Amino acid sequence: MEKNVRFSIARFAMRKFVVLGLTSLRSFILFAALLTFGFSLYAEEVDRIIAKVNGQVVTRKDLDDYTKVLAYRFPEQADAVALGKVDKKEALQRLVEDTLVLDRAKKENIEVPSYAIDGQVGKIMASYPSASEFENSLIERGLTVTLLKERIKGQYLMRRVIEKYVNLYVNVSPQEVSDYYEAHKDQMVSEPRYLIWIAKADKKELIDAIAQTVKTKGIEEAHAVHEKLLVKLEAVPSELKEGIAVSIRNLKEGEQTVQAFGNLYYFMYLEKMIPASQLSLADAKEKIFETIYNKKFQKRFQEWIAELKEKAFVVIYLHELSGLKIFDVLCPQNA
Repeated sequence: MEKNVRFSIARFAMRKFVVLGLTSLRSFILFAALLTFGFSLYAEEVDRIIAKVNGQVVTRKDLDDYTKVLAYRFPEQADAVALGKVDKKEALQRLVEDTLVLDRAKKENIEVPSYAIDGQVGKIMASYPSASEFENSLIERGLTVTLLKERIKGQYLMRRVIEKYVNLYVNVSPQEVSDYYEAHKDQMVSEPRYLIWIAKADKKELIDAIAQTVKTKGIEEAHAVHEKLLVKLEAVPSELKEGIAVSIRNLKEGEQTVQAFGNLYYFMYLEKMIPASQLSLADAKEKIFETIYNKKFQKRFQEWIAELKEKAFVVIYLHELSGLKIFDVLCPQNA
């Protein structure tokens, strides 16, 4: 099927812009986690407008806000945002795709209950020791509670419209789960389980004292002496912090180690390691279902995004966002 594409580069050259064909989203998990952005209808100066999406204006501030929330929701990307190393082209493409989905959602006349927004804000606040620390975290990133609520509202709308146009088209049958299990049976194994003792403190001498007691009198006696610090637990590697998991993995049963992570010192003792074992279909079916569902969801989601693109008219102003190349000229059939 031929794309509904019209090329009129000469017409656009005088105004220094091109119309950008959008790329598909990398994954829905990232897409949903990034709180979506509404766009300004007007800009104080024309040269502050960097794009238009179906007539909606996108300003440089919108893009800056997008990257700020990116850092807020995904701390591992905060350094790149702070240093200005975010790929503007990639960020703008994601922002534009978010807008297409949100634009579709707004046409559905979906009501957003206030309790849904307040409840989500409450969950985010609860992850901080105090309300003031939560507010300070927003201020540090140039955000406000009002702006956060607007993004949460957008996320709610998008989730609802995605349920209608994507989720309802995705189904996984019991037979598909069984077939997947048989085809990947060699991969259906549990993680090894560790029975471990751990203690942590900001003073190394406390940890060294525990290690010495274990060495001379054994783990049970060490627990009796250092009951408040030394705890016993059973866990799989994925449940442990990376540094701790690596340290435990390098121990043999009955061995101990002392390590420093950040400003804390850790004592770790491996009492027993329960080896990985073959999972039954009953034990593996939930994970298999999730794997198949996510794959089907992603396929349907990208098909839906393609449908939105087919009707979209997106303009990128090159003099405001340097470094972009001409990817395509994507216009609706009747544009």
